[in-house]
Amino acid sequence: MQRTAFRFAKHVPRIFGTRRLSTSLRQTDTARPIGTKHFVEYFYKETQDPLWRVVDALRSLAGRREELPKGPVPEEELAEWEHVISHLDIGAAVSHLEQLGYPVRPPLNPDINLSSTGRQIPTWVILYLVGYKVRTSAHAQGPLLDFVYSQLDSAPVEIHGPLLILTTFSLARFNLLIPTRRVLDTFLNTPLLQDPGLQFNLLLQALSYIQHRSAENANNVVAILKAMEARQLKLRSQTYEALLNDRFVTLQLTKFLHQRMIQEGFVPSASHLEAYLRIFAKNGIIHNAQQYFEIIHATTKGPPSDQHAAEDPRLRANTLLLNALDKRASAFEFLRSMKEANSGQATSSHLPAARREVRFVHKTNSDIYEETAALNVAAKDLSTSTALLLKLFQGIKSKRSAATYTVLIQGLLLRREFTRAETYWNRLAMSGVGLDNHSLTAGLQAYIRSGKPDIAFQILETYALKPGQDSSGSKTKRPLVRLNTVSMNEFLVALKRISRPDAVFRLWDYMGTLYEVYPNTQTLSILLQSARLAFRMDDTLSGALAHLKLFNPFKRRQAPTPEVSRDGAVAAIVSVLGHPKQDKVDGYRSGIWQDQLPLEFARKIFLQALFGMDTEGRLGGVRSPANAIRDSYEDDASPGIGLPRLGPKEYVFEPPSDLLTPAGKSHYPHIVVSNANCFNYITLLGIGSRVAEIPLVLAWMRALGLQPSNSTLAVALVFWAEVSVQAPLVEKWSGGPEQNEYAKLVDWLRDWVGERRLPHWRTLQKWQDIVHRMRTTAEEVRVEDGASTQGSKEHWYRPKRPVRRYATGSRRTNRESE
Repeated sequence: MQRTAFRFAKHVPRIFGTRRLSTSLRQTDTARPIGTKHFVEYFYKETQDPLWRVVDALRSLAGRREELPKGPVPEEELAEWEHVISHLDIGAAVSHLEQLGYPVRPPLNPDINLSSTGRQIPTWVILYLVGYKVRTSAHAQGPLLDFVYSQLDSAPVEIHGPLLILTTFSLARFNLLIPTRRVLDTFLNTPLLQDPGLQFNLLLQALSYIQHRSAENANNVVAILKAMEARQLKLRSQTYEALLNDRFVTLQLTKFLHQRMIQEGFVPSASHLEAYLRIFAKNGIIHNAQQYFEIIHATTKGPPSDQHAAEDPRLRANTLLLNALDKRASAFEFLRSMKEANSGQATSSHLPAARREVRFVHKTNSDIYEETAALNVAAKDLSTSTALLLKLFQGIKSKRSAATYTVLIQGLLLRREFTRAETYWNRLAMSGVGLDNHSLTAGLQAYIRSGKPDIAFQILETYALKPGQDSSGSKTKRPLVRLNTVSMNEFLVALKRISRPDAVFRLWDYMGTLYEVYPNTQTLSILLQSARLAFRMDDTLSGALAHLKLFNPFKRRQAPTPEVSRDGAVAAIVSVLGHPKQDKVDGYRSGIWQDQLPLEFARKIFLQALFGMDTEGRLGGVRSPANAIRDSYEDDASPGIGLPRLGPKEYVFEPPSDLLTPAGKSHYPHIVVSNANCFNYITLLGIGSRVAEIPLVLAWMRALGLQPSNSTLAVALVFWAEVSVQAPLVEKWSGGPEQNEYAKLVDWLRDWVGERRLPHWRTLQKWQDIVHRMRTTAEEVRVEDGASTQGSKEHWYRPKRPVRRYATGSRRTNRESE
């Protein structure tokens, strides 16, 4: 980073102001999305259109009494639409409008113009329903989208941009990635009559409400930024701040935004610099983090205040940089050097190296944030013994926070001190300190890894916010924790690590019913890995008996129930994990769930997610680029009469009957399938003797623009060699090894990814060993999530004979994000 590229100022004026209105709501309106007010206020401030005052006034009783009489909407019109806007949610309101004869769904025939019907809904009603009546994920992906697209033909053109921005905000709140694509495409093709710069900035701010960083989000932001660049529109200060939110931004997007700042000559404020420091520190890029740390200290003036430490960016920067260090000695030496610099002594030569012209500041008293950050470094540094880690925790002088306990518990979990982790979490729970997602998750992991998943689930039931509950915990003194997908993923991973894929399958189906949490890309990878584990575990006597029971022709099949109550969902989890007050459950029995084998259950979900993201219908016409000679690596390539099959068997894809919803939409709008998902699906197919589908999976990836990583290519070729290569004499009869099905797939891959990306034979030998261990153990195999551009000019591996058992190769594996 070139520091000269930035112009620094102590105070940067905020572009956006704020305005406070009464928040006194009706009893039924307490769940209204608060973030909408932010967008409504900005539209009014920039346009001075009284329409936005009306929309804002409708959200509260005080506003209706004081503001509406002054507004442009006549009392008669307000009274006429009162029954529509008084509904609790947009679903009920849209149903009411439909009964009144108004169009609320886009026409099946796109040539029909709904504005010609003559029945139009007032603009203020449309904006109010879209902005303030979307309560749940189901509302956002259903009635909201249908209603918005039914109004674009008839609504005034000047509100099209704001309408799509409010829609994006609702979709982002619920992490609905698939529908967001459609809305963004519509926005980019919509004429913006009023202040395009403001509308593009607010669109980006709406996108930043997505709670999980992903390549999909980054690509969407970059597409919008490029459209702004083509129109010569600049980013505003608050937009930079929103996009640099650590929860949302990826490292690649951070670097893109940094270049954008330089291009535009933007002067970053202390909050922007702090955001850069936080991102680089979290990603362990110490050099960049240290530069931003020094800039913050150099540009912030005045003495530090112990009473207002949270408001001083220099003290927050100290904590952030501490977390970037990876060695305990460096962390505690950093704290000492800060204190020495603050007292006028010479600074230490340890990291970070302080420049003479910069005066670093530090709190004079002990600071729980910095002590917790130093403890975090020690916890991650496995050279720190358990005894020393506990001694450092006990030596903290300040009052310990939930974060302090959580850091200790996570350190104990890393050291496989599961019982001690459980003990310290109990102390945290009894201390009266409020729990958050991180601390609750640490407790769940501690109990599960201690072999007590039944207690872990009851803890989750005790502390997690449930649908319809108030987060303040009205029935108990303890505040409840609003669970997020990251915490649920950690819960599922812990269950998988104690070999309980059966519980993972049930939680996949019921996490929304239980806690209003929905799966993301990482959750799908966990499910596929759990299915692979269950396939291995079911190769037992109990698993065989379960399979016989499943395929019993006299067994009465239960009709699938579309909706399961929350009590039913809890009972399903307790049936496999047990309850502390009931008879103990005998651990894992079978992976069969919903009358399906683990492989079939997970395969169906993967295909539903994959085809659900294909909004343009590209996958239907894709054909497999190669066909298998045998069904699996254990099968013989003979038709049953002792003669080898000379020709391949064409693979016929049979999709599940419910690949999409009855409305033709995705079952999983929160999931955009990634390379990591495809890798896990390919390994599941390979272990489960469904290798013939692997070339088709690669073809689907190509059609959707998903770049495969080196690991995905390698493991696919290893599995494919098992079913596509014949004995040398047979291959000679059919044209030689250059004409076999393995060579066909390699040629197809070369055309797709290029010669340099084809795996080298040493890489394939390594993956032969990994595949062997996948089949013989329950060991996890993890690779990087994302396309690798590294390749080799050396010759790719072409097997010369059938591969039934692999020789041992390298023991090294890559990492797969979960």
